[in-house]
Amino acid sequence: MKSVSLRIEVGATISAAVPQQIAGTVYYPEEFEPGEHPLVIFAAPGGGYSQHYYNMHFDGHEGYSEAEYHTARDIVFITMDHLGVGESSLELTEQLSIEQAADTNDAFVREVVTRLEKGSVAADLPPLASPFVVGVGQSMGGGVTIVMQSRNRTFDAIVALGKSALHSVLPQPTFDLFDVQRSIFYFSRTTPLNELSIRLTSDRIPDFLYPFHWPEEPEDVVAEDMKGGYPARQEAPVFGSATTPTYAVAMMSPAFLTPDAARIEVPVLVAGGERDVMPDARREPTAFINSSDVSVFIAPRMAHMHNFAPTRRLLWQRVAEWSQMQARREVA
Repeated sequence: MKSVSLRIEVGATISAAVPQQIAGTVYYPEEFEPGEHPLVIFAAPGGGYSQHYYNMHFDGHEGYSEAEYHTARDIVFITMDHLGVGESSLELTEQLSIEQAADTNDAFVREVVTRLEKGSVAADLPPLASPFVVGVGQSMGGGVTIVMQSRNRTFDAIVALGKSALHSVLPQPTFDLFDVQRSIFYFSRTTPLNELSIRLTSDRIPDFLYPFHWPEEPEDVVAEDMKGGYPARQEAPVFGSATTPTYAVAMMSPAFLTPDAARIEVPVLVAGGERDVMPDARREPTAFINSSDVSVFIAPRMAHMHNFAPTRRLLWQRVAEWSQMQARREVA
């Protein structure tokens, strides 16, 4: 696998007073011969995580890089940090609306696709003619991806991982704690950002370990993820982010994303683990009423942070094969 790091200026999209750059990485196969409709996947991380969530490495453990999995299947895989996350510009972390996040992500995607089509990303990455572009987002990234598609029609298909278009609710070890968590988030798209707080809200959530990690996961890997005090991290692992945009708080509210989902017309894959934020994943297609192709996949032995799970390759396989199927689909 080869890679190229990018920083794309997107501030003009939201009339920002200072330059705003989104950081990303283009991963591509060592030997790559693009087909007639090459597949390109953009992946956005969840709250408290960075683009490197999709290319994780741990001493003594193998097989945690989703980027390696996809590029081995002739997929160009591109990761990105939202504004206010990871290596992207951080000045507006507490001021960005989800609409602004979606619009700046859209600007990043369109610029990178243009460069891929021209063959200007890397000397050994040939031009990609008529690429089929899929947007993948995990958790918070899934919500932003839904809004991107609703507002800008950014992608040819989207994959929402661990994000409900109806009502995202973190699972808890008991029904009583589940009810406590569910009662916290009752915001709307008009709630002022200064009324939202990552730290204050997260302090009210009873348990993060149970919803995020399956019991079979290696203890040292889980410890690496939980260090720094997730979600309001004092320090972040390589795959984490010390900052999370404030709009992430409101995204956990009932029906927050439902109007956006209803405007999406492209194929949609809703996927997650058997312990995830979708109380009933089988109901999710009812939100995407204008898409004629909505699939649901629930991976066994997997919690909300999918790429740590023992069954992570099952999810990667479904994302890859579903995306390849969509890229091959004949248009009437």
